[in-house]
Amino acid sequence: MLKFCFVVLVLVSSSSAFASSAVDLVYSDLKFEVPGEFSVIGDAGGNQNILIFRYSDQRGKRFLAFSDMTNDETIDYGCPSYVFFSKVFDLSDNSSCNDDNIEIMRDTFVEGRDVEAWSINDYEVVYSGSGKKSYAFIIGNYGKLLKIDSDFLGIEAFRSILADL
Repeated sequence: MLKFCFVVLVLVSSSSAFASSAVDLVYSDLKFEVPGEFSVIGDAGGNQNILIFRYSDQRGKRFLAFSDMTNDETIDYGCPSYVFFSKVFDLSDNSSCNDDNIEIMRDTFVEGRDVEAWSINDYEVVYSGSGKKSYAFIIGNYGKLLKIDSDFLGIEAFRSILADL
């Protein structure tokens, strides 16, 4: 009986030691704490710099995606990408950026959305959320620009993910 109790105690303590509700992730030289218990991790590969966590068995549902947009050349920003997004969220006043594209991005990420900004260390974080999709932009003073998006997480979850930035 003593052996049985010891085995049960070891199994219970070891399973709780390995059960984690969060996982540390280092992406683009920054540390994040992502929710655990994801079902799939995917990397878009190539020069897209996209890492995706899926928390569902259905493709395209309940995801968390990280994109490094620091050197993104898919859009004519007219200025460095981190300066462009700073202007989208009214964090800077750089006139060399492409104003037409800034208005398009404001329509996408600002108009009709809950937008909040805060600072963590050397980074400005801007959260843009609606009922269907949420984004966090991490804008660094040294040119870094990351976008995190999800279809199921809200602002408090993003604050938790970014707490150790």
